[in-house]
Amino acid sequence: MAQISKRNIDQKKLARINELLFDLLLTMTDNQEVDEVLKELLTSTEKTMIAKRVACFYLLIKEVPIHEIEDALKISTSTAAYFKHFLDRSLIIKDYLSNKLKNDKLKHLLEDIFIDIFYGTLKKGSNWSKDKRIYYQHQRKRQDPLR
Repeated sequence: MAQISKRNIDQKKLARINELLFDLLLTMTDNQEVDEVLKELLTSTEKTMIAKRVACFYLLIKEVPIHEIEDALKISTSTAAYFKHFLDRSLIIKDYLSNKLKNDKLKHLLEDIFIDIFYGTLKKGSNWSKDKRIYYQHQRKRQDPLR
């Protein structure tokens, strides 16, 4: 859990600080620049937490069962249930991520991660031949640029 000072900051100052952060992040155009700034701005734990959050929302939008999300992302049942509840009630994040998922580049990246997690690793009790077939079909599809 993040460590936040118990001393409250004035809301106007907080709004200005948030504005400064957004300006910093939105003016960057190069992925490498964003990565370098985030490396210095966030700890590895914070980056992992944010990445897991986005991945959890993505998997929930793809209607993956909560128990599979827990296992894949190594999060607790309560965390996955909280994000599902949050996503069900939130129009902004759900619409935003759904629209972002329409972006082919991001969609393919997240699909690659999804396929690797759920079909790339063999799990006890799963149909290994089916999982590997789906995994290799996806790999061939990604290598063919005309598809």
